[in-house]
Amino acid sequence: MKNKMFSFISLLTLTCVLAVPLVQAEGSAKEKPVGKKTLAKYDTDKDGKLSEEEKAVREADKAKVKAERKEKKKAEKEAAEGDAR
Repeated sequence: MKNKMFSFISLLTLTCVLAVPLVQAEGSAKEKPVGKKTLAKYDTDKDGKLSEEEKAVREADKAKVKAERKEKKKAEKEAAEGDAR
């Protein structure tokens, strides 16, 4: 009797431990609500939500800004190394 109870509790615990990350992954997969500034900038059809095309434009802008920051950081690093010499 104790052995069956221990097995049941162990199986139940294992199931719960494995289920928690799956539930969290589903929750994080949901899209975050878009802010008013983002809608004002990218919502070209003014329907209150971003279409796939509008999302693509936003992602392209993000990538561009990221690349610009990387280039600026690289230039600053090179300038600092040049000053150190």
